[in-house]
Amino acid sequence: MSSSNQSSEGLIVGVCVVGFHHTRGPEVEYWIGENGLDQSSRWPNLPFQSLPDGSHSHEEDYSYFTLLSDPSKPDSEPGQTTYFGISCNRQIKTTELVVKAADVTRSTVQKSVVVVARKPIFGPIREKLAVVTRAYFLQANFEDRTIINTLYENLVQLFQNDISETDLYNGMTIRELVHRFKHKILTLFKALILEPRILFFGSNTELLCSSQFSLVSLIPGLIQHLDDSASPGLHSYESTLKKSTSLKSSDRASLLAFMGLPLQVFGKGGLFNPYTPLQQLETLTSASTKFYLIGSTNSLLLSQKSKFADILVNVDDNSVEILNPAFEQPLHLTTCDRKWIDSIVEAVHNTWADDKSGYSESVVFLGSEDYIRWQFEDYLMGLLSAVKYDGFLQRYGGPPSPELLLPTIEGNPALDFNIDWVEKWKSTNNYRIFQQYTDEELFDVILPKHIYDGTISLEDVQRKVAQQMHNLAPARDAIAKTFVSGSQRVSTAFGNFWSEIENMREKERVRRLQRKAELEVPNSGTSSVSAAGKELDAAITNEENSQANSTTPVGLSPKISESSSGSSTPTISTKRAQRKLLL
Repeated sequence: MSSSNQSSEGLIVGVCVVGFHHTRGPEVEYWIGENGLDQSSRWPNLPFQSLPDGSHSHEEDYSYFTLLSDPSKPDSEPGQTTYFGISCNRQIKTTELVVKAADVTRSTVQKSVVVVARKPIFGPIREKLAVVTRAYFLQANFEDRTIINTLYENLVQLFQNDISETDLYNGMTIRELVHRFKHKILTLFKALILEPRILFFGSNTELLCSSQFSLVSLIPGLIQHLDDSASPGLHSYESTLKKSTSLKSSDRASLLAFMGLPLQVFGKGGLFNPYTPLQQLETLTSASTKFYLIGSTNSLLLSQKSKFADILVNVDDNSVEILNPAFEQPLHLTTCDRKWIDSIVEAVHNTWADDKSGYSESVVFLGSEDYIRWQFEDYLMGLLSAVKYDGFLQRYGGPPSPELLLPTIEGNPALDFNIDWVEKWKSTNNYRIFQQYTDEELFDVILPKHIYDGTISLEDVQRKVAQQMHNLAPARDAIAKTFVSGSQRVSTAFGNFWSEIENMREKERVRRLQRKAELEVPNSGTSSVSAAGKELDAAITNEENSQANSTTPVGLSPKISESSSGSSTPTISTKRAQRKLLL
């Protein structure tokens, strides 16, 4: 369904009451919604999703889930999209009821109040839902549904139009997720992009569901584009995409679109359902379902984990188990990965408080929710750029001439993200979409580098020098002798040898330029070749000087020109033109 239709119809589809009948099981008892239509029978699994297994053992619990907008129609039919449900369930002793229905035979009555919306606005809705559900139970008369009607009318007034990404983040628990899973949160983040079958298991339904939504929200912009997540047959998002041909660097939305974000990790063949009842197991095992992110509180799935999951996440003991060997090596965290995520974990730990908020008084930005999102956004952009740069290097079948490489990037930056992960990602559907709708050389805009830029250790120096000296045998012996003398002299020696490396690379670059000029002008004399080489060197020098004098946002490559009006577009630099000629 288009965003315009959603806005005109409003974001709230309806509010209902689900009760547990002693013979028929969970069922919708009351519905109030748009256009006055009773949609209580539209979603047969909604009663089971809103009253999760084991919820009777909690005084109050919440469940988040997804719904196909109209299950009676084919997934491919225009207008089919994803709805989002949130329920609050409670129970009361029958002896406390003021009005007792005739079919009440058990000692307790369990019910849930459910809100169905077109966007996952769980944070803003949850607090109102909690208050209304408690009041509904306190009146001890479930036949009086005035308060349910009032809740619906109030929500319709509040959410008449679309809301921002920031509003959708309200109620997410990123800090808690990092605090609980530590460095494993990065493993889960990278796993989600690889499109495996991920199963979250836990006894607390709200923690189970909110953890999954928090994980999904780490992919910039994805929380607003989950329209294809309720069924593996939905894939309308791709039809709305166009390759970005311009970029306004000061506009985050423009930058995200240029970088191919959000990655559509729930496209065709994918499913996202934070709480999945046993009644949906048939969907999980169907041939059309290739990958998913789901949650369950039923131990039946846990006992058959290898059948239903490639990766098992247990929120009760904060463990992550990779069940499918095909994902073990791709999900291995590199040294840069570990150092970066450990810095985030430390920032959260230093600002953590063991109370309901989880915030200590010292937290300002470092360690906050916004800080974590900003870090993951920068990490992902560097990763996407590095993958494009890796593809550029591979197109040559070997190392390109030095003058064609980015001057501030050493070797292949994809190695810092785990090259096995990169190769695994290339087999996914969301990579196909990313590759098709993004510029081949977007690394000219966002530097292809790992976000980690902490203190360089002796091992880091050795690795970087080894990369630079791969084809420079004369300097290799000298470097080796320097390392023997101990790590205390590394920083000084590194600066000296770095100059030597750059000088040797410059000589090699000029030599290759001259050779290239000779090949391109076979009938010209030496003076012509020399003139061509000088002209190319002058162009490169002019470009580097202009870059050095320009100011660009953090993380952006100095190849964007911004006009006085504030709009900016990628410009084809001299170096990029050289690549086009030589490829």
